[in-house]
Amino acid sequence: MRNTEYTMPTITVGMPVYNGERYAEESIRSVLAQTFEDFEFLISDNGSTDRTADICRDYAAKDKRIIYIHNAANIGASANYNLLYERATAPYFRWSNADDLLAPTLHEKCLTALEASPGAVLAAGTTVLIDANGEETGEWDDNLHLIQATPSARLRAFFERVNLTNVIYGLMRREALDHTDLMGNGTVPAADTILMGQLVLSGQFIQIPEPLFYRRMHQESSSANRDDTKQQEAFWSAGAGAFSRPGWRTLAAYLRGISNAPVDAREALSLYALMLRQAWMTKRRLCAELIRPKC
Repeated sequence: MRNTEYTMPTITVGMPVYNGERYAEESIRSVLAQTFEDFEFLISDNGSTDRTADICRDYAAKDKRIIYIHNAANIGASANYNLLYERATAPYFRWSNADDLLAPTLHEKCLTALEASPGAVLAAGTTVLIDANGEETGEWDDNLHLIQATPSARLRAFFERVNLTNVIYGLMRREALDHTDLMGNGTVPAADTILMGQLVLSGQFIQIPEPLFYRRMHQESSSANRDDTKQQEAFWSAGAGAFSRPGWRTLAAYLRGISNAPVDAREALSLYALMLRQAWMTKRRLCAELIRPKC
């Protein structure tokens, strides 16, 4: 329980981690080094069996902004990501993976961009890819500067451009996330991409044209092989079950996002028409899933 002197922070940072002893300390330090310091830092340890708990508890003892959460067992990445959002108290929120790094000005510049643009729900910089040893391997431009005036125009552009979805590690308005499924329930792959597609219905995405995020690509990362269904199932749901009819579930998630989004009736019709087009483009897969429901 927080004491009576508690003051709501401006930003909540949520770090999900599972057996992250190799990179967690460096990632934690990159959060604590932010030039904008008014944030709470939630770390949710998903039942790690290595030294992760010791590392996190040590930093929590040194910095009062850190709140360490320990799950007795691995509840899956979807549930762990969502837990961090549910525990957040600030009006601005961001997830921060335990193997990635941040530029010291990420919070400062993303917050400035959002405060200057009331119609925006997310701000992020460009991305630098790094390897297991922290060496830079190249820059990545998500090309998700989505400032179109209508939700349907933004979602159409999102479908045309989306790839790695690094923008999910930018800064978001917490109230806009209330209209989404967050990271889902572990029954569908690429929950992060679906979340961004739902979020863009609530407002614009601002991409700051400078590198603020350093994404580590290594063999143990969830994105190392998105085509490995078993690996993705184990990551998102802790192996609780196989993805069943993922194409249909993805379509349902976008339709649910439209129904939950703050859009008027005319715009909702445009969005439903867009999803009908998307369904038609993937009709072979959708039909195949009716026969063989597993991925």
